Amino acid sequence: MDTDKLGEDLLRACLPALCLPEWEELPLPQRSQRRRLARIADRVARHPRLQELAAPGLQDTVATIVKRGRLLHAAQRVDRNPYKVPALAGDLAITSSDAGKLAQLLDLVVALPRPTAVHRPSSFDGAAPTPKEMLSSDTRVQALAALACNPHLKQDLITGVLDQLHPVEVQWLSAYDEVPAWLRQAAGAYASAHPDNDLPYVVSDDELDAVTDPEAVMQGWLDAVAHHQGAFFHQVEYAVLHSRHRTEALLRQLPADTVLSCHQEPVAVEALLRVCGDDADRWQAVLRDLTARPDSDETFGQFLDRHSARQPVTH
Repeated sequence: MDTDKLGEDLLRACLPALCLPEWEELPLPQRSQRRRLARIADRVARHPRLQELAAPGLQDTVATIVKRGRLLHAAQRVDRNPYKVPALAGDLAITSSDAGKLAQLLDLVVALPRPTAVHRPSSFDGAAPTPKEMLSSDTRVQALAALACNPHLKQDLITGVLDQLHPVEVQWLSAYDEVPAWLRQAAGAYASAHPDNDLPYVVSDDELDAVTDPEAVMQGWLDAVAHHQGAFFHQVEYAVLHSRHRTEALLRQLPADTVLSCHQEPVAVEALLRVCGDDADRWQAVLRDLTARPDSDETFGQFLDRHSARQPVTH
């Protein structure tokens, strides 16, 4: 229901149900109270008027949930899911008034894995990418922006961690309206004073023509995304795959199934000819691999080495 259409008296009458009191004594408190917090935060996010009307009862309940479920302790575990900390930060950012717990959560957010960034123009119109498009993940900075919206967390704690973020994360904070104005301004000033001169730029073949060592430039792209998978990595790998400046040394680092399935250009032909030659058994082995489910973790170099090491069959 759209709560904007409800009168204040009626909305206040609904407040006792907001915090799901029937969930309070459920077993497995770490799991049940975390889900309870998520449900409450979802309700507050969808109906912002509840945030003011329900205080301080809402904040007291959230404090109890965090304590009973030991939610911050669970988030600190070494084996924690990297998505659990940002999710908890988002939920507490709109429900909690505990400055101490919010500060602890800020430390956990900043300690999340640092993302990678690559400047790669749009494949559709060549437009410059946004900070969100440059980052391998903006989950960490989104969580930080959410915490910054909580008035109980001191602003200097947020601005004090800007130097621990990736420069493009700082650009992200200066670029989007969901970030509080004071933080956008602080991030913009920090970004201007600390330009990112090491950001890899994915450029076109025409631009690579003017470079002394195109292979070294493209190697820099691959090094920048070496520990990432998914769409972020694929955009870089396809830029290498379809470049006329590609070399076998570069292709060897790409996933084997990506190189072998490239139909636009026969990029793998020369390497396969050199490995298999006129050995029919090796060609049969390659064919079996091509028709089987590919090993997504195998690089093209590992694929070639595996078939090179295959002993010829004597007749």
